[in-house]
Amino acid sequence: MSKTWLLMRIMLKMQYSKAGKSHSQMWILLIAFIFCIPFVFLYIGLIRSIVTVLFESLQPIGQETVILGLLFISIHAILFFMSFFTIMNTFYFTEDIQSFIPFPFQPYQLLLGKATNPFLYLYLTNGFLFLPFYFIYGGVSSASIFYYIHGILNFILLPFVPFCFAAIILMIVMRFVNVAKNKDRSKVIAGIVSLAFIIFINVLIRLNTDTDKITNNFADYIQKNDGLLNQITAYYPPAYFQTKSLTGAGTWEGILCLLAVIAFTIGLFSLFLWVGQQTYLKGMFGAGNSKKQIVAKNTFKKAITQRPIWVSFIRKELRTIFRTPSFLLQCVIQSLFSPIFILIILLMDSSNEAFAAFFDNLSSKQTILLLFLASIILLGTNATSLSSISREGKNWFVHMYFPISIKQILFYKIMTAWLLNLILIGLLLIIGSFLFQLSPLYIGSWAILMFIASWLTSTFGTYLDFSNPKLTWTDEQEVFKSRFISLIALFIYFGMFGGLVLIIWNSASIHGLFLTFLSIMIALVLVNGLVLKLIQSKIRAKHQHYI
Repeated sequence: MSKTWLLMRIMLKMQYSKAGKSHSQMWILLIAFIFCIPFVFLYIGLIRSIVTVLFESLQPIGQETVILGLLFISIHAILFFMSFFTIMNTFYFTEDIQSFIPFPFQPYQLLLGKATNPFLYLYLTNGFLFLPFYFIYGGVSSASIFYYIHGILNFILLPFVPFCFAAIILMIVMRFVNVAKNKDRSKVIAGIVSLAFIIFINVLIRLNTDTDKITNNFADYIQKNDGLLNQITAYYPPAYFQTKSLTGAGTWEGILCLLAVIAFTIGLFSLFLWVGQQTYLKGMFGAGNSKKQIVAKNTFKKAITQRPIWVSFIRKELRTIFRTPSFLLQCVIQSLFSPIFILIILLMDSSNEAFAAFFDNLSSKQTILLLFLASIILLGTNATSLSSISREGKNWFVHMYFPISIKQILFYKIMTAWLLNLILIGLLLIIGSFLFQLSPLYIGSWAILMFIASWLTSTFGTYLDFSNPKLTWTDEQEVFKSRFISLIALFIYFGMFGGLVLIIWNSASIHGLFLTFLSIMIALVLVNGLVLKLIQSKIRAKHQHYI
């Protein structure tokens, strides 16, 4: 195993080494961390309230174990879907694996090395989701010390099962999918299929959900001890054994369930290594080849036709994004996944009137505040602006020879991100108009706020990337991997506009749609002006590096 540990350390150093990286933007991390602190306490407080209410309601009828059952089912599902994206990108669509093939490593060792970075993401997500519920449930239920011992072991083992399931499926599929002929198209298709698979599972579950049958059998399940737990985890034994290992901690039943979890994890992990040993490199052969395209003479002449500078630059940016699979997946497809997923759920749900009724019960101020906060989060997580400079890679310095200023270049990149956000804004307006049945006045106000908020998120995202770009990459995926820039941006948006929404929500002097709309508009304009000033000062500070 010494070679394996060495390989894992090398691959982690390649991802997270600070060599040659600037430390001038540490204050951005500090601001993001400060903004995050209130929401951490809010998150923990919300979980405490949920767990307490559920435990007090379910404990008298002996069904409190369903809380942990739902927790494990949810975490397994989230980690499984996360694993699909990270495995596809890390295992198959990076070029660094070809550098390790000549070395005396077995395929399973290369597989373990490549799996190290995805596991870090899974453990971070697992810690964020599992640990608060786990400790709060232990306090509410007055659990013994054995509960905490079993819980730590379950925390360590939890990511292995969903990761191994996803990896085995993908390795078998990629073994028989010929990505050598056209790697670029395979990337796009794989990303779209992964997102479509998630939507398909949701639709399938909804189509096969018999509400009347569930209602009729609900009383029968309550009468049985752990009846609800058995119903929820009937088709997924790992979640059942993990739940029983915690609720029965200190008893023979709990110990046996914990041993079953350990045995199942070891068996699945061994199967993962065996499948990887047999199929991984065979699925990787030819993955670095792309199909060459011959450009017709007339097409070439049309492409070099003189146009205004701003049109040519934005056109070049859009073509780069749409023609580069990794950029297309990260900047366009993934940003549209959330609204499309919501749209599918609402279309499949026969109780859409409930959503309209929900907004009817809110005041006009509360409605526009909720719509604004949801849209600022969706717009702020778009990777287009957050990768504006990094997408250029080492070619960024070629821009210094163009007959345009850095200020113009940044403006055109901001405009590109804003234009791509229009697709997302259009989907959100469709959801609000036809499914939430919002009035034209709300839709118009919301649309104006989203247009301005989109410009702000595009500007601020470009500023963050311009402050600390990742230019030394060999594969497009490195622009998005091992960077916390989107998380930093999300924390800052939460801090600024979450606080703004909270103040306006509780302010008695601000009431009605018009005053609320005006207050948000003024805040957006002021923050936009501040970000533009920050960009101008950053341009002056970096000017010497670009001449």
